[in-house]
Amino acid sequence: MESVSKKSINIATYARKYGTVVAFIVICIFFGSTSPVFFTGSNIVTILRQISMLSILGIGLTVVMITGGIDLSIGYGTSFLGIFCAALIVNFHMNMWTAAFLTIVCGLLIGMLNGFLVSYVGIPNFICTLSTGFLVAGINQAYTKGHPISGLPDSFGIFGNAMIMGIPSLIIVMAIWLVIVAFILQFTRFGRHTYAIGGNEEASTMSGVNTKLTTMFCYVISGIGMAICALALTSRMGSAHAQAGDNYTLNAIACVYLGATAFKDGEPNLSGSVLGALILGVLTNGLTLLNVEYYYQDISQGIIILLAVTITSLQRIRKK
Repeated sequence: MESVSKKSINIATYARKYGTVVAFIVICIFFGSTSPVFFTGSNIVTILRQISMLSILGIGLTVVMITGGIDLSIGYGTSFLGIFCAALIVNFHMNMWTAAFLTIVCGLLIGMLNGFLVSYVGIPNFICTLSTGFLVAGINQAYTKGHPISGLPDSFGIFGNAMIMGIPSLIIVMAIWLVIVAFILQFTRFGRHTYAIGGNEEASTMSGVNTKLTTMFCYVISGIGMAICALALTSRMGSAHAQAGDNYTLNAIACVYLGATAFKDGEPNLSGSVLGALILGVLTNGLTLLNVEYYYQDISQGIIILLAVTITSLQRIRKK
């Protein structure tokens, strides 16, 4: 009886950790069996390209959410930084690489502002990051009057439109960002402190962890993610639009919640966030191939996100 009980526990544990992976495989098999195009190389590359920008944002957001925080400025920040970079190049005739570097620095500063206000001033992260998002969105609209900035050089396509050794540069950018953040979380003191804060912030403080500084740098990583996504999105579109990235916020949050149901038993994690982006990307791509109307696509995504949030909540309740 004891061995049967242990087997049941192991099965339940594997189901919690890898159930989302199995669901993803089932979704892929379904679309592969209903559409002959789904498993072709070109379509797989299309899916990876489509989820790249969402994954870039989701990776940075995951670091914040590991600590129990949230960053609602990521979509608005992406739009702002896209306009910022395009304005430097087109309106101020700045070198493309210098403009890209300054865009990343600006994203870092936005993240630092969020982190400082949340950690040191004590503003609730929800209100703080939403307010920051509205602030940069207002600056965007005031500067552009709602008009896009076009006229970017062809070379700017390196960030999102080029092919490098037969691989879309957008996918390469996503992969590099994933590797960098994964390394930081797994092999640095900052990464260990980040997980410690997410586990128990009070205990981390008692153990000598500078929780305020660590939390602030989590938002800095999210801000850098905004900047990288802005470069990729602007490059992909060939111009900068004042609201280009606004809709990414909720999708990125959905990716992290979807990913929290996999691998870490209810906790945000990088592998899970990328898997969450893949699930949303495959779902959209597969339904499009089947000529399903867009409103049914929204319904299906809403159901999956709702299930993910419910499962994540139940997992956390069970752990407590």
